[in-house]
Amino acid sequence: MNILNVIQSKMVHKNNKWNISDKRGEEISHKYIIDILKDSKNNTIPLSELVSLLNHKTKHIKITNHNKNKPLSLYLQCKYGGIINFLDKFTIYGQIKEIDIIYVKLMDSEITYNKSIDQNILYEYKDWILIDEEEFILV
Repeated sequence: MNILNVIQSKMVHKNNKWNISDKRGEEISHKYIIDILKDSKNNTIPLSELVSLLNHKTKHIKITNHNKNKPLSLYLQCKYGGIINFLDKFTIYGQIKEIDIIYVKLMDSEITYNKSIDQNILYEYKDWILIDEEEFILV
């Protein structure tokens, strides 16, 4: 008797045939996820609605795998093991689970301190940028 349980949703496919780089894919993902979250009430949206809007808002971007157009959510599934795994990597996104629904929230308090995200994307979100003393030189 062979017992082997493989959970497909947590596996990351090592397929490098995408037409965009990892960095560009991350930039696109952050830009559109932040736009969707800041347009929603209290910067919070159900995960299923986020995925749907993300695919809809990025359908004009050519994301291909083996020369076939794919939605951004499939790119995140293949590269990160799913959108939840992608969101977990960054402190600007929070997740709230209520009964059967997972909500995604944009964490305003983390926006200016996150160094792992392209600052141009974050700059578009906020009017003010906080600068640590170490980041500038007095002249």
